Amino acid sequence: MPSQITHLVVAKKYLEKHAQEIKDVQKFLDGNVVPDLVNDKTISHCGIRTEQRDVLIYNREKVNPEKFAATHNMNDDFNKGQYLHLYVDYQFYNVFLLEYHRREIDKEQRGTDLYETSRRDDLYLQQKYCVSYDDTSVASELYQINAAWDEENAEKRRQPEYKFTFPYDFTALEQFIEQVSNVVIPC
Repeated sequence: MPSQITHLVVAKKYLEKHAQEIKDVQKFLDGNVVPDLVNDKTISHCGIRTEQRDVLIYNREKVNPEKFAATHNMNDDFNKGQYLHLYVDYQFYNVFLLEYHRREIDKEQRGTDLYETSRRDDLYLQQKYCVSYDDTSVASELYQINAAWDEENAEKRRQPEYKFTFPYDFTALEQFIEQVSNVVIPC
């Protein structure tokens, strides 16, 4: 998944391009990270709960921004933020990482690659765009979740056989951010 920092950078880029569309910036920024704070992402991402037998089908079904827009008040800035989050997730998995997901990679390796990439991206994006979890009112939850991920992966990282691949470089990530921040959020 794109990291919460990636979501915040996209949100801030969106605000630069569409400032007149957002009245409550804080609600909009919070909406951009909240979908990942719930336990059941099937609900928050308006997806279908399916087995991961085919990663391409799974990625198409796990997030549905159009369903979200059809079932929520899209005049609310918090909901606009959530919609942008879902749109970014959908584009990230089904367009940006499509070639990576077409490769024959087992589920655990895919998870490792995406975890390491999101940690790398966070450091880069925080420095380049001056964003942090503190830009949201749910910063403590974001710090807590990311600390848990890091703790969970700390032992794996110490193993000599621990290997990972970055599926993309920073130039591609920046192009992706620029592209998705141009979305027109439905009203």
